[in-house]
Amino acid sequence: MATPMSVSPSQDWDGNDGPWSSFAIRIGTPPQTVRVLASTTVPETWVVSTEGCVATDPADCSDLRGALFSPNASSTWNNVGNFALDVEKNLRNYSSDWDHGNYGFDTLALGYLGSGGPTVEGSVIAGLNTKDFYLGSIGLSPQPLNFTTTDHPAPSLLGSLKIRKQIPSLSYGYSAGAPYRLKKVLGSLTLGGYDASRRPPNETITFTFGDDISRDLLVGLQSIEYSDTRTTNKRLLSEGILTFIDSTVPHIWLPLDVCKAFESAFGLQYDNDTDLYLVNSTLHEILTQQNASISFLLGNSVQGGETVNITFPYASFDLQVSSPIVPEPTRYFPLRRADNVTQYTLGRTFLQESYLTVDYERSRFSVSQARFEDGAVADLIPILSPNETSATDPASGTSSDGFSRGALAGTVGGAVAFCFLVVGAISLLLFWKRRRRRRRQEEAVQKAVKEPERDSGSSRSIIGGELNTEFGDGKYRPPEVEGSAGSRGTLIEAEGNHGGIEMEGTGGSAELHGSGGVAEMGVAGARVELDAVHVFELPAGEVKAKVPRSESGQERIRIAKLARLRRKEQRSE
Repeated sequence: MATPMSVSPSQDWDGNDGPWSSFAIRIGTPPQTVRVLASTTVPETWVVSTEGCVATDPADCSDLRGALFSPNASSTWNNVGNFALDVEKNLRNYSSDWDHGNYGFDTLALGYLGSGGPTVEGSVIAGLNTKDFYLGSIGLSPQPLNFTTTDHPAPSLLGSLKIRKQIPSLSYGYSAGAPYRLKKVLGSLTLGGYDASRRPPNETITFTFGDDISRDLLVGLQSIEYSDTRTTNKRLLSEGILTFIDSTVPHIWLPLDVCKAFESAFGLQYDNDTDLYLVNSTLHEILTQQNASISFLLGNSVQGGETVNITFPYASFDLQVSSPIVPEPTRYFPLRRADNVTQYTLGRTFLQESYLTVDYERSRFSVSQARFEDGAVADLIPILSPNETSATDPASGTSSDGFSRGALAGTVGGAVAFCFLVVGAISLLLFWKRRRRRRRQEEAVQKAVKEPERDSGSSRSIIGGELNTEFGDGKYRPPEVEGSAGSRGTLIEAEGNHGGIEMEGTGGSAELHGSGGVAEMGVAGARVELDAVHVFELPAGEVKAKVPRSESGQERIRIAKLARLRRKEQRSE
C-alpha cells in the first residue's frame, strides 16, 4: 500500500512579498534544481524560466526568484506552447494579458538530490516570465489540464502520483511555516495524507467544497476579533462572509469596511501607489510593543454550526515587500481591499498559523490551528481512498468510520478493558459451575454407595464416559428398549451439560432430565414420570450408548461405584 510522502523544505526563506519557506524540486534531464512555494489552486508545477530575469533586474535575480529553469538545457523537455496561466483573474494585479507560461512536459523530482523524493516523468511544467508570481509553485489541485494542441487531458502532479500508486489518495496537508516561531519553523507539505505533529490531535470540524472548482476551499469567516495589552476583543468583522483559502497569493483580501476596522485597530496607512498598507519603523515599534493578536472564527457557513478559531500574533502580519513592487525593502501589513465577494481571500499569510488538510476524493477539508513544538518529529498519517477499508478522514484527521485518532485510541482501550471484564466474569462463572457440579457428584456418589442393592442380578456402571450394562447371567442383550405399545428404541443420548437422557423409539421417545429432578418417558403416546434422583450430569459432550432390553419390559436401574467417573473427570479437567 502506498504511504504519504513529505516534500522536504529547501531550508531557505524566499519571496519579494515576505519570507516564505520554499521547497526544492528538480526539473529535466540532467536535473535543474529550483526552489518553489506551494499553490493550493493550480494543478501544474510552475518554475521561473530564463526569460524571468532581464538585463534591468538585479544581478542576483535568478537566486531571488528561486533559480531559473532552462527548457533548452533539458533533453527530456517536450514543448507544448504558450498558454495563459488562467489563475487569480478576479484579483487586481494578477490578471494582465501577458501572464502566461511556456508549457511543456518534463521529468519532475521532489526534493534535493538524494532526498528520496519521487520522480514523475512527463509532468506538466509551466515556465514563468511574469513577475506577478515571483516564485514558482508546486500545484496541489488534482484537476487535469486540457491543451488545445493535445488530444487527451494531462494529469496533475497529484493525479500522476496517485496513478503511479506513489501516494494513497488525492490529498495533502500544508502549513506555510513561520519564521517568527521558535527557531524559524519551516513549511510542511505532505502528499497523500497529513503531518499529525503539525496539527491538533482532536480536530473535528470538517468543511465541504464550494461549487466553483476554481474556489473550492471556501469557508465561512464568521468573525474577526482584535486584542492587545490595552484593548480586549474588539470586533473587526460586523457580519460573516464566505472567503477562499488560496496559498498562491500572500495577502488577505477583505471587504473595505473590515479593512477600515483594521486601520483603526493597528493605526495603518493605505498607500495608493502600491495598493498596500506600508508600515514605517515608528509604527512597527508601537505595534510590536502592543503585542496585538487577531482571531479568525471559521465555520462551514457564515454563521452557526461548528467552528474553529485561528489566532494570529502581530508577528505573522509583520512582512517585508521588495523589488520590483517597491524600490527598497519595506515593512508592510499583508491586508488588501477587496472590490467584491469574488476577491475575499485568505492567502499564504493565513497559512502561517493554520494547518490545511484537503481530501479531494471526499470533497472536504479542514483548517486547524498550527502546532509549534520544539524538536517535534513528523508523524505522517495516510488519507486512503474512500474504497479502502481503513481510511483516515481527510479533513478532520479522523478514520473513515468517524473516529478521531484520540477517540479511536480511547475506544480501543475501552474495548480491551471490556474484554478483560467479560473474560473475568466467564472465568468466575465457570469456576463456580465446576465447584457446584463436583459437590453434587460427591453427594450422589456417597448416596449411591450407601444405598442397598435392589437387584443382585444386574448392575450398570459408567466408565470413562460410556454406559456399559452387564447382567449376572453373563449374557448381553440387543440394544433395544421396549415400550408399552411394543415399539423398540435403539438410541439413548446423554447430554452431560443438561443432565438428561433422551431415548428415541420408533413410535415414541423418552426423555430423562436430571437437572429438573423429574424424568419423562413417552412411548407410543404414553407419558410416564419417574423419580430422577439418581440421574446425574455426565462429562460435557454428547455420549451415545446402547442399553439391553430387560426381560419384563421394565428395567430397574441402580447406579453404583461412581468414584471411577469422579477420578476420570478430575484427570480430564
